[in-house]
Amino acid sequence: MVLVFDVSADLAMFRKPYTTTSLVSFPFPPPTAVAGLVGAIVGLDHGAAQGSWRADFWRHFSGTRIALGFKRAPSLMTTSVNMIKFKSPSGDMREHIQAKHQLLKKPAYRIYLQGGRIYPELKKRLSRGEFVFTPYLGVAWALAEVKFYGEFAAEDIPGEESWVSTVVPMLDGVKIDVLRSGAIHRELVPYRLDEERRLKETVNVIYWDFKNEGYLWLKKRGMLTVSQIGEERVAWFASW
Repeated sequence: MVLVFDVSADLAMFRKPYTTTSLVSFPFPPPTAVAGLVGAIVGLDHGAAQGSWRADFWRHFSGTRIALGFKRAPSLMTTSVNMIKFKSPSGDMREHIQAKHQLLKKPAYRIYLQGGRIYPELKKRLSRGEFVFTPYLGVAWALAEVKFYGEFAAEDIPGEESWVSTVVPMLDGVKIDVLRSGAIHRELVPYRLDEERRLKETVNVIYWDFKNEGYLWLKKRGMLTVSQIGEERVAWFASW
């Protein structure tokens, strides 16, 4: 069975790791951000009371896999944010600098989750419309609205070719039909952290251009698993 829920917000930002003061955002939450969001809903303790680098909640995601789709294409906006100039020679904390931030405006995503020991607790929280810790999209001020869509059976799709309505992780052997898919984008996203917040694994993903919303078409699936869930076809990330 698969849990399906939607998350949305007025603004969001999922910072790309190579940016520093001027922040640039991924257009969707990478798998690491989805894990944090799910952990907040069910109330997993990350152990930060013992050290700010701790991420103990990762041990709870063993055997869990996710998929991610766009409910609504976000629009990108850039704004300047006032920041305190900590390294001011005068030591005057009233001095500020303006740094550019790229934000996502009105984003909405659909998240699919299957397997793992976290599944029963997440189902309980979603069905009750409750959460333990405040869910947000990337940054603490981007408060998220979470809506439970339902629990569905996952049906296998025969053959190699298929259309997909979600972000596609480029696992071994995956080939995209670019002509049928139209304009597409590629991102390298963080996929897994260890329990001390160190990056363990990344994955390349493909998603369609927002100006040409539709489906991605696969020529070959390789190691990728595709499932029919209701009227949607989702491409699964590998299990954590």
